[in-house]
Amino acid sequence: MSYQEESKKITLLLGKVSWEENLGSYYIDMRPAEIHYTNNIYNGKLDENGVPMVAGIGGKLEYSPVNIAQYGFITHTKWENNRNEEELKTLLACIEKLEELKSSKDDYSVWWYHSNVPKYNLTDPWASAMAQGEIISLYLRVYQITNDNSLLKTALEAYNFLKIDVSNGGTRFIDDNGDPWLEEYPSAPHSFVLNGFVYTILGIIDLYRVTGDKEIEIEMNKYINTLKKNISKFDCGYWSYYDLLKKELVRYYYQKNVHAPQMEVMYLLTNETIFHDLSKKWSRSVNKLNFIFVQIMYRVLPRYKKYFK
Repeated sequence: MSYQEESKKITLLLGKVSWEENLGSYYIDMRPAEIHYTNNIYNGKLDENGVPMVAGIGGKLEYSPVNIAQYGFITHTKWENNRNEEELKTLLACIEKLEELKSSKDDYSVWWYHSNVPKYNLTDPWASAMAQGEIISLYLRVYQITNDNSLLKTALEAYNFLKIDVSNGGTRFIDDNGDPWLEEYPSAPHSFVLNGFVYTILGIIDLYRVTGDKEIEIEMNKYINTLKKNISKFDCGYWSYYDLLKKELVRYYYQKNVHAPQMEVMYLLTNETIFHDLSKKWSRSVNKLNFIFVQIMYRVLPRYKKYFK
């Protein structure tokens, strides 16, 4: 099933955000990314239970919460289409591994990263809003298959962690305009990574769809409004930026398979035309000429910024 066909499943009631409680497949079809795991593109492998491992520092294989969640989306979509028991077995194995990696305290659950990220001045341990959001989305989909209430409980606890500010070890940041962000990389200075923010919002949207909780709805709308107010900052005219700190141009794969589809999903959910306009613009930019130009700019822009810093 193509992304365009899948996106038509999203129920939109004009005038306010409203969705069916049954989540179905994830918003973006991630099955094209399966080759990254099966063909060793991430320099990793699938373990004996079919759970992905990726190469970390020094090439050591490790379990990444985001990669497990995204592979879970791939497996869930396949299961939705064929109801194959082997797919379900792999999906449950992904959940089991995430349970092993989970840290819980008080009323929240978090999946810590134990690596340093010099690019964003992050040191072990740190948490990613993107991981929290995608895990929420995955847990809720498996909850709707198994009716295991512990999965819903963990999804709510993962959401509770998103309320913790960056200054207190969390991922939430309020900007100078009073708008809240959820940081994929809770860096200093703040990075504002686009794809991670959107994936986190989608996790909160899923939680609202399942629970109907009004407090979650209020917070969800705040984040959607932040995205709407700031999304144009990620457009450089001919391509899109990965974040607002480094303002690096995204890779061709990201432009085509992440940023453009994410904008279309946000349009289908909110009916905000700015998202639709950027989806069309960024989709049109995926052509041979821009591919070559972006490759050149990858080499030119860093030198330019360094020289004129």
